Amino acid sequence: MEKTFIFDYDDLLAPNEFTYSLAQLEFARWILDEFEMKAPDIPTLMNLHVNIDKKFVETMGFSRERFPTSFKETYRTICNSRDIKPSEEGLNYAYQFGMLAFDESLWKEKGLVKGAKETIEFLVEQKDELLLLTKGDLRVQERKIEITGVKKWFGENIYIVSKKDEKILLNCVGERNKERVWHIGNSIRSDVEPALKAGIRMIYIPCETWAYEMEHKGVPENKNLLTFSKILEIKEKYSLIE
Repeated sequence: MEKTFIFDYDDLLAPNEFTYSLAQLEFARWILDEFEMKAPDIPTLMNLHVNIDKKFVETMGFSRERFPTSFKETYRTICNSRDIKPSEEGLNYAYQFGMLAFDESLWKEKGLVKGAKETIEFLVEQKDELLLLTKGDLRVQERKIEITGVKKWFGENIYIVSKKDEKILLNCVGERNKERVWHIGNSIRSDVEPALKAGIRMIYIPCETWAYEMEHKGVPENKNLLTFSKILEIKEKYSLIE
């Protein structure tokens, strides 16, 4: 019997967090040059930025503006803690470092994760139904999906949302039999917990790449949950996906 698979996108089908990390590295180098002897050490700087970025999730969600804005606020905070007036030039510079996370050439260079193409094409051969559900900024996610070419597999069944929760997943499931619907994702907070609350099946492929996604109580015990170490195991262990 055919199944329905609802795929996540970022860090499941295509690398995502690496562009954010590269932006942080460039920002850190600039801070060291800008503040010289007054610059914070790297762990302190990164922790400061991570905490500011997480706080902005509460007000800005997963919009494209959040990440570069968090760099501006990090620069401003460092200046204020050292009785230095933050310059407009510096604030603009900080913002532009955050925008490096959306470098389309890097998305194209990295492409899909190893095994993603083979796995999706295998499911197509099984005549299973494929949906793509990704949270984030509409403009950013649309460009990623276009650049990496995954639309050819998902067609019109692509949903870009500002958050992923039980209600969103249930809207995707619609009238389908929940016993035949599997969500596939890499985050306990954003994939596993909403899927299990929605009463559908879940394949968890761990790749929790930033602090926000790591805030959870661990992998829950649930009969509807399978944990695989890599996406290719969906093909290799297809018989387990009943």
